[in-house]
Amino acid sequence: MGMLAAVAMAAFLTWLNACASPLRIDPLEESRHGVVVDDDLELARRYAPFLYKEFHPTKGRQDVPAPVDFDGDLDGENNWEAFARFELFPTVYYAVLETGTHWFLTYHLFHPRDWTAFDIGLHLTHENDGENLQVVVEKASGRVVLLFTQAHYVGGVYAAEGAGFRDGKERVRGALLLVDEDGVPDPDGAHAAVFVECKGHGIYGATDGHSRVVIAEDGSAAFAGSGWVLRPAGADETVAEPALENGAVVPYELQSTTALLWPRLADGTLVGEGRLLDRPFPYEDERVRVEVPRYYEADRFSGPFGPDRGISPFAVDFGFGRGEVGALFFGPAARYAEKLGVPEGWSLEYVDYPFARD
Repeated sequence: MGMLAAVAMAAFLTWLNACASPLRIDPLEESRHGVVVDDDLELARRYAPFLYKEFHPTKGRQDVPAPVDFDGDLDGENNWEAFARFELFPTVYYAVLETGTHWFLTYHLFHPRDWTAFDIGLHLTHENDGENLQVVVEKASGRVVLLFTQAHYVGGVYAAEGAGFRDGKERVRGALLLVDEDGVPDPDGAHAAVFVECKGHGIYGATDGHSRVVIAEDGSAAFAGSGWVLRPAGADETVAEPALENGAVVPYELQSTTALLWPRLADGTLVGEGRLLDRPFPYEDERVRVEVPRYYEADRFSGPFGPDRGISPFAVDFGFGRGEVGALFFGPAARYAEKLGVPEGWSLEYVDYPFARD
């Protein structure tokens, strides 16, 4: 059998398996064993994004951003099989860094399945999917000034008007849309508006040409297809798996990447076969030396380059190669100064840096 025939056969089997896999087996099991947060929770909640989250009208359960341990473990190789049996609580992970002038809040979305209706054998369907975004806040004014989004290994930024960011090695893609607590567009709003695709789950600013949502002046959202408006849950608000109801406003839960995942990355128990993440690249600066996993671990065929495809919570940057992966997660201040024109007075010194090497 030639290479093309082998890929075609593998693609057909992938599609057949996806079609045969149920999306939900009732009654669902619940595997909530404690929400993990840290001292930055309220700051992360204050500036958490509004996610205009596209979903498929019948298969959209696969578009719910879920906990990385939705099935009760941190094993990435059993998530495709476990998907149908467990409730999916909308969840977004956060991590915070602070310099003298800015806060950098990194948010991560995880989906147990990245999927498409028909896979031609090129990673269009794979086990475990991750995408990242980052919100930059000017401390003096409390204003959101920059948004970074990641979609399929490529990152880009959107800047607030008058914030002082300029094109450099990377260009500013466009305007930053902010909304208030009710989702109403407001230049002084604390929540960046982002669009998240169904199926592949790439993230873009709501003003980007890839976005398929229009947010009206009253805050109502019109999707080209179907979508939820996912917003950060209040301190005492209940979070539950949403119905496939177009336009529904759905609260999501925040959990800490720094408290839950970083200790396990630092001690080596998070990465490798049968664990959550894999395929590390080294990242090093004057504060931290770490092997940054690029992907979620997986064991389900998804194309000729191996099953691991989903972006890890730490693999945040404009690029996805050696020396790039993790640069915006572990050293955003210097990385933005390298890639963009930044405002005057931009600080490179961190306050209470949580990832410092011993």
